[in-house]
Amino acid sequence: MPNIDTIKKYKNIHMIGIGGVSMSGIAAILKNWGFTVTGSDASTSENIDILIQKGIKVTIGHNLEDVANSDVIVYSAAIKQDDPEMLEAQKLQIPTIERADFLGELTRCYQDTICISGTHGKTTTTSMVSLCFLEACTNPSIQVGAYLKQLNGNYLVGNSEHFIIEACEYVESFLKFSPKTEVILNIDNDHLDYFKNFDNIKNAFIKYVKLLPDDGILVVNGDDTNCLDLIQYTNAMPITYGIQNKKADFYAENINFDTDGFAIFDVYHKGEFFDTIKLSVPGTHNVLNALACIALCHTYHLEKEAIKSALLKFTRCS
Repeated sequence: MPNIDTIKKYKNIHMIGIGGVSMSGIAAILKNWGFTVTGSDASTSENIDILIQKGIKVTIGHNLEDVANSDVIVYSAAIKQDDPEMLEAQKLQIPTIERADFLGELTRCYQDTICISGTHGKTTTTSMVSLCFLEACTNPSIQVGAYLKQLNGNYLVGNSEHFIIEACEYVESFLKFSPKTEVILNIDNDHLDYFKNFDNIKNAFIKYVKLLPDDGILVVNGDDTNCLDLIQYTNAMPITYGIQNKKADFYAENINFDTDGFAIFDVYHKGEFFDTIKLSVPGTHNVLNALACIALCHTYHLEKEAIKSALLKFTRCS
């Protein structure tokens, strides 16, 4: 059971925008830990139906009474400060915490938060890693940015110290987390509405890598020079993977594609044959995503057969 001492002061938690992808997952974790959780949202959804089935009270619209009965308000980034529930919290001097900040608090409850980052491929790789940990019966908690059929949703509440999350760089929200392990898939121009230029994106990832503890793990794309450059900014153990870079710790050879575009390829670890991997998603980019997953899971001593089986079962996110 994760250590929840840091958030025990919040016995009653009200969540505005509770139906969101990440918010709903946070709500389920809190409910599982014994907190009283209420929420509101502008409209109903499948996520909200699932939360109600879990015994969480959700109001479509506003519920100022639930606000008044809460110890803290957690709100999604889409909620404006003039929202009636936010104004009520302000009037009653109830603390408010934005979703990413609160998720950061949750990452500190776990001894092993695994953050998957990069400007693209995060959801796929988070899903691949999640399925490998499930296949290996490690009982992880999971937050992923899309519906994953094996989870019957976008999150899972486990009871181990493993917390696998998709960590987005947008508005530098990933700097609010406390990772033990980071997987960085790539660094490209993205979210330029916020970052303005590539140097600012790179600097955000440098700050992110510096969050790792000295006994942490950093898995980076060995085909991406900007990713490789990050290794110098941390004492965490570096693990590299790639297709072009044969000096990487894990690399792929003999990549072939079937008629569906699904890859079958040989993986080498430090120059030695590791195993042959078959995917059920198309494209070379997914070979790289799978290599990131394999590098991480092998470092966590997951059984090779569990990794192979999980990667074959993974189809796609929706």
